Amino acid sequence: MVAILQHEQRVDPAALRLEPLLGRLVNYERSRPALRVWDLVTIEALLARPFAGGKQCQAVQVGGSKGKGTTCAFLAAFAERAGLRPGVFLSPHVDTLLERIRVGAEAIAVERLEERLRVVLAYAETHGLRATFFEAMTAAAVDEFAAAKVGLAIWEVGLGGRFDATTAIPVDCSIVTSIELEHTDILGPTIVAIAGEKAPVIRANGRGFTAAQGAALAVIERHAASVGARLSVLSRDLRIEDERWDGEHCLGRLVLPNGRELPFQLPAARAYELPALALAAAAFVELCPDAALDLTPAPRPALPCRFEIVTLRGGEVVVLDGAHTEQSMSAVAVEMNRRWPRARVAVLFACAAGKRWRETLSRLLPIADSFVVTELSGTVGEIPSAIAEWLRLQGRECVLVSSAADGLVALMAQPGPRLVTGSFYLAGEVRRLLRTQ
Repeated sequence: MVAILQHEQRVDPAALRLEPLLGRLVNYERSRPALRVWDLVTIEALLARPFAGGKQCQAVQVGGSKGKGTTCAFLAAFAERAGLRPGVFLSPHVDTLLERIRVGAEAIAVERLEERLRVVLAYAETHGLRATFFEAMTAAAVDEFAAAKVGLAIWEVGLGGRFDATTAIPVDCSIVTSIELEHTDILGPTIVAIAGEKAPVIRANGRGFTAAQGAALAVIERHAASVGARLSVLSRDLRIEDERWDGEHCLGRLVLPNGRELPFQLPAARAYELPALALAAAAFVELCPDAALDLTPAPRPALPCRFEIVTLRGGEVVVLDGAHTEQSMSAVAVEMNRRWPRARVAVLFACAAGKRWRETLSRLLPIADSFVVTELSGTVGEIPSAIAEWLRLQGRECVLVSSAADGLVALMAQPGPRLVTGSFYLAGEVRRLLRTQ
């Protein structure tokens, strides 16, 4: 662990190079406003500019509260295996902002992104448009996918859906994964309100898929009916049957809305990935009906900080997961318990401002006795001392530290298994630190 303390966190070279362009833009991911202060007017103007990249191929938008990135990763993997070149727009990033725009298996080159951003921002400045960081990146991705002639464009929603920049992009299919209480200051205080903000990713006369349940599903169904969209619901129109586990592998059958049955085997599976696999498979068949889709085995997309298991040289294991909502943390707890039954987990935790951290941490209390709480870098975070005090009131041991590096040292002093969670900012920073081991 001495090496960790002696090794400074690596700064993203791409971010440094692009700072003159992006540094002057408002970045709501980092400043975390208390109210929504954006709409679709600016991004629509950017996408309508002369010579902008337009819709060149089949496209899908993925929204929801949990599993967006995993669903996008499965869609991209299906396209790659079928010989289609996917373009994928993701957020947030973990190591470098270049991860946000991928063509095939490769992240965009920094020189290419710089060129795209210069064009977009020059137009914005000339026409008096105050583009945000997310809007500029979205417009750059549209141009890049058009120039690269991708075979399938995959758009992950950044926040909400109704006013997210990706909703200005025409798509052929939409996915709403699940709905839970998140970003309540911006999206609304109830599941119904949040579902109302996320449902509009399902477009007029379009095709939609969802794993939502209960009151959230009712909102999405009403929205789909009101805009004339055809909606398929996981566990009703789209089903996982004969699910069984063989060690770390999960096997079963997907029954698609058209009645087609696909046997699947997901290697090194996490249970929470199954809804994402089902939604992605159903959407892919809808979008690319002539493409082959063989799920025996299913492609195994690797996503950083989504239950990422890092094994150090000494054989010690650290799990990295950016879970920051109750439902996502429940999925992490279930997976930790499945892999290490009856073991007590040591946790390093931090979270961004405005999160329901008490409710989220409560999902870990049944499996964890010891916690390390730290500050976030790169964004506004909840007060670590308040989190630590609450944990102590729950009868848990808690160490308070001032940095991710110190937190990792304190975490490694605890017996395993060990979990770093609560924020992609924290998980990503620890991931970079662990690379020195």
